[in-house]
Amino acid sequence: MSHERPPENGVSPELAGLVEKFYLQALSEPENRRLNDLLRHDDKARSFLLAYGSIHARLSWEYGATLADKPLAQFSRAEDEARRPPPNRSNQEASGFNWLAWLSQRRPLLVRLGGAFAMLALGLGVFLVTRLRPSQPEPLAVVTRCLGAKTADSRGAIQPGQPLEPGRLSLDAGTVEVTIQNGARILLEGPATLELLTPLRAYLQAGRAVVHAPKAASGFVLETRDANVLDVGTEFGVKVGPDRGTEVQVYQGSVFTSAKSAGGRTNSPQRLVAGSAARLDPDATDTFQNLPFAPDRFVRQLPEMKSGSKDTLPLSNQPRWDRIEIMLASQPVVIDGNLSEWDRPRTFRSQCDGITDHAVEGALMYDADYLYVGAHVADPAPMRNLIDPATDGDAGWKGGGLQVRLSTDRTLGWPVDANADIYYQGQPMKQRPQDVNEKIVHLTLWHHAPSQKDCLHVSYGMDFHGAQTNPSGYRAAFRKDANGRGYTLEYAIPWALLKAQGDPPRAGDTLATTWTVHWSDDSGRRWRGQLVEIRNPSESLRNNPWDRAASWGKAMYR
Repeated sequence: MSHERPPENGVSPELAGLVEKFYLQALSEPENRRLNDLLRHDDKARSFLLAYGSIHARLSWEYGATLADKPLAQFSRAEDEARRPPPNRSNQEASGFNWLAWLSQRRPLLVRLGGAFAMLALGLGVFLVTRLRPSQPEPLAVVTRCLGAKTADSRGAIQPGQPLEPGRLSLDAGTVEVTIQNGARILLEGPATLELLTPLRAYLQAGRAVVHAPKAASGFVLETRDANVLDVGTEFGVKVGPDRGTEVQVYQGSVFTSAKSAGGRTNSPQRLVAGSAARLDPDATDTFQNLPFAPDRFVRQLPEMKSGSKDTLPLSNQPRWDRIEIMLASQPVVIDGNLSEWDRPRTFRSQCDGITDHAVEGALMYDADYLYVGAHVADPAPMRNLIDPATDGDAGWKGGGLQVRLSTDRTLGWPVDANADIYYQGQPMKQRPQDVNEKIVHLTLWHHAPSQKDCLHVSYGMDFHGAQTNPSGYRAAFRKDANGRGYTLEYAIPWALLKAQGDPPRAGDTLATTWTVHWSDDSGRRWRGQLVEIRNPSESLRNNPWDRAASWGKAMYR
């Protein structure tokens, strides 16, 4: 029997394990008697058995042949004689009615009709809603909460209370909670793209999502390009990154997961229980790989807002700088979080419009071996980042930190004509050699609070290939302000990590760079907003720096 937390409906682990064994036809004779005894005395237990049967039928419909299609176990003569329902509910206990025998007799029919029944019920529900409420049709879903939501989607700004019909929801950053008409809730953490299909199905194209599925929404399927995840009344998270593979983590209850084959078909489902995680990758030798459970891998809920406060807290700014001067270090640089040896007149300062306690003062220096990054960040919740470098290095910015993007290739000049390999302003782009140039580098700098590790994530090209987290060779230090309202960071990054060890930038070069400072809320996990600085003023502010290198400002080496 699987050891897991009790489901939200209060069913005991013992009952859940026995019911699962019943549907897997693995009950021993003593377990069979125990389960019958539990069912005979408890209405909730009988409801759970039938609800689980509905999910089992849906599994057969969703994935084809499953464990549900195996031949039924034979029952004893005594059980056969007990296969008649009691005349009424009051004498149910006295009759000794065998609930398992009764359900087993009907199980093949449940399996065969599970999909048809689910579709019929859904169609009937839509029909009734349409006939009974023709003037106010219920939307498929509603946006119920937002935090730091930014989107370039054609739907426009995302606001609480906004109805959503079937279609795509694209989120550049922040978190949005979507509640489907059957009560299922999806927390979408940007950047992400989710396609709402039906009350029981959605497709996660990219990003992270957490699904809270109540009893009424049991059987909800979250699909990705690589897998299907079927819930059994649960809470689970799904991550789809730029590479092949889907990560699934279960917080409560259990799910059935199935990797898709090359032909688009799904393999036999495997069950994941609370406290477990796995990666499903149809291209890997082992398509189902266990992962360590990481409690902070996903945003599970948004904070309660104080009365009168706004649910959306976007932090933004009008860029003030189009260039940064990068000075040759005049003395050895000690990486200790103290910028006293830096040339202060060469720093730039910027803040979020109208928000003085969200600001940055930064600078870059260089010598023959390193590029140096120094910054002081005003932050009301400094150095609380919970993003684990061991599991989610590509998302380190979400808990607060700094991203520096730059080119070390003087042949690209300025501005750099390179775009992300997927979309630019909603249109698919054909990948070009400059789009994957390895001397276009993306750096993410953050302090991981649980391990007290000063982290670095590096990737290359506008397709973010070759990603590394905490590679060897860099040095870093964070120092929190004495008043607890900000921090200083200092990094030495070897030219080798910037793919310029043989020919680093030198005095007289004008290349490209941009800075993005990120803030989280008090939790260190929920992204609140950003400040983007060092921008090309001829580029639209709609152009995200991670999408279009031409939006980056000048990096002028002195």
